[in-house]
Amino acid sequence: MMTERSRWFPAASGSLPEIRDFVRELAGQSGLRGDDARDVVLAVSEAADNAVRRAGASVVGVTWEPRDHAVLLTIEDDGVFDHDAGDVRPLGLRLLFGVADEVRVRPGKPTWPGTVVRALVRVWSRPGALDLPAQRSKVLLVDGDRLSGQALAVFLHAEGYEVSLVTTVAAAQEAIQSRPALAVVDLLTSHGEGTRFAAAARTSGVPVVALSAMEPAAHVADAYLAKPAHPLRVLAAVRDLLSPDP
Repeated sequence: MMTERSRWFPAASGSLPEIRDFVRELAGQSGLRGDDARDVVLAVSEAADNAVRRAGASVVGVTWEPRDHAVLLTIEDDGVFDHDAGDVRPLGLRLLFGVADEVRVRPGKPTWPGTVVRALVRVWSRPGALDLPAQRSKVLLVDGDRLSGQALAVFLHAEGYEVSLVTTVAAAQEAIQSRPALAVVDLLTSHGEGTRFAAAARTSGVPVVALSAMEPAAHVADAYLAKPAHPLRVLAAVRDLLSPDP
């Protein structure tokens, strides 16, 4: 059974492996396995990395609290949060927003140092979980930008899909042999070859959600989203194609 645990670490790059090991240990003690354990480690690791590299903090605190089929993670520091004035999301937390089901951030300011990130991560592998999806639909994600692709892959995985991320059309052509239920394709992948791949995938019977700055020809995709596309819009398009209304 999970119990609340807290620990403070020096805000230094050398502390990051120790922080990850601390969370892995808690995940193991709590009976979390596989993707669930990976998600909680990823969430804490990215928030801690943000505190070390961007906030100018001297210490980083990590707190683990049990919830019903979830873990509430709190990562706090004594620094000032670095963020872009025009960006509503703080820097350094792109994957965290994809992994966690709820995220709250209180950014540290020069007049009030101290950043607090609270992330609720839903978990299913704990003994006694009854609502684990019986089978995940396979989604092939083709994105030449590995960072944005990883963020979207983590988000879709958290929503119940089995996601395979590739960053080149050559890799996509190999991956599609496994017959995914759907493909999400950035058409600019491999210098624009993503468009040709998307059209071929659709012709072979694989539904395609296309991501592009310009709307493609109708034969290229079943759904189109302008970039940058919010993960929730991508999720809605995926759900519409895989579970259409009768």
